[in-house]
Amino acid sequence: MSVNRIVSTNAPPRYAQILAVLRARIEAGDYPLETSLPSEGELCQEFNASRYTIREALRRLVEQGMLHRRQGSGSVVVATKPQARYVHSLSSLEDLFQFALATHYEFISMETIALPDERAVQVGGEAGSTWNLVKGVRRTHAGGDIVSFIHSYIPKRLSRFVDGLPGCVGPFYARLSKLSREEIIEADQEIRGERMNREIARYLGRKPGEMSICALRRYTAARGPIITSLNWHVADDYFFRMKLLKNL
Repeated sequence: MSVNRIVSTNAPPRYAQILAVLRARIEAGDYPLETSLPSEGELCQEFNASRYTIREALRRLVEQGMLHRRQGSGSVVVATKPQARYVHSLSSLEDLFQFALATHYEFISMETIALPDERAVQVGGEAGSTWNLVKGVRRTHAGGDIVSFIHSYIPKRLSRFVDGLPGCVGPFYARLSKLSREEIIEADQEIRGERMNREIARYLGRKPGEMSICALRRYTAARGPIITSLNWHVADDYFFRMKLLKNL
């Protein structure tokens, strides 16, 4: 079996790089179905990575339906392709931050708009007020499958920071919060089913009228919303999990 080496000076997090290598090996048959991957210790040594980093890469392969962790058997290959295109586990803003780092954002367009009536309540602004609308898609990796089609709404007061968004590393909300020096005090998420219009269907590779899952995320500072994003996913490929921990 050939050894894939990771050489990078820019960025996805370490676990995402290792995840990509292990996934490529599984898809190529280097680790056949019903066989075990090397132990965590062996992977730590091969990739010169911490046990935490290796476990995070393996956890994501489990979430994608490619691995099963069995007591005494380690990580066993159960599928050669991901069983869901998008699996998102959320317990904090940090999870959203890591998701943005582990996927690839592809910029489509940017324009200044008057906020439509039908979006005003969702976005958190007044109908007819001036907002910046940035459109893009997220892919599993550069050139990979499309995870979601996204509309990002940024208020007029932050317009001077919008031009730098398409090339930024990490989530838009973090960059806008840092540049504006406006601390996020609330992050609100709504998830609902929505039929695709022509634009959404074109980017998700489906037909207009098919069902999508729309995840609306609104990040708010003391002065008002920093950014609101609408993220459309193919309904059949969407799996969402949230963990809530009791305060002790």
